[in-house]
Amino acid sequence: MAVAALIGALMGVIISFTVNCTLVEISVNAFFAVYFGVLFVIISSWMLYRVYSGEHPRPILLGTFSAMVMFSGILCFVLESNWVVSMSRGMKVPLYSILGIAVTFALLFSIIDLVNYCYGSFGAAPGKALVETEEQVLLIVGTATVLGFLFGLVFGLLDVEDQPYYKLREALVEQEHICYPIGAIVSAVASAFNQYLREKNSQEYHYESVRKDDVLDDEDF
Repeated sequence: MAVAALIGALMGVIISFTVNCTLVEISVNAFFAVYFGVLFVIISSWMLYRVYSGEHPRPILLGTFSAMVMFSGILCFVLESNWVVSMSRGMKVPLYSILGIAVTFALLFSIIDLVNYCYGSFGAAPGKALVETEEQVLLIVGTATVLGFLFGLVFGLLDVEDQPYYKLREALVEQEHICYPIGAIVSAVASAFNQYLREKNSQEYHYESVRKDDVLDDEDF
């Protein structure tokens, strides 16, 4: 479980860096805003296909968050519009919080789905997937919501998107100093708890091999 927490903390830092850079690029670069908008629409379409064509627990919940990713992709196309640029900080924070949740959920869903696929396809022995039970799905969705909301909240409150170009790196570093510990702590706790759920679920399906004494021989008939 300690190893799972350490890996989760590392993933939290990586996700924090990726989400923050994505929010910056979407906000200050019209080309990347369109690029990520198209990318989010494609990813959300793939996620919806994976959710409803497979056997994922809570498909409605996962489908709702996939639709949020698609909505965020559409939102990327209008972030450079005059009515968005002229919005106050209080109005921008909810938009960036939604974007943060969508980006974080898309990253987590993609990473976990890829790990499950590789584990099932290339594993030497069959084993339990990284996430497969309803409790684990709720844990991942909750983690993505908390992390994405906090990343978007910090991004909006610090007005990173409104900083002049020569101060943008300084503002991003300031944001990362706040978001890295958040990502590491929340992800470490979530990863450790997910490992606990995996072990608990494995024990429920644990079986004893047939003992030699239990094997019937010809004299029993």
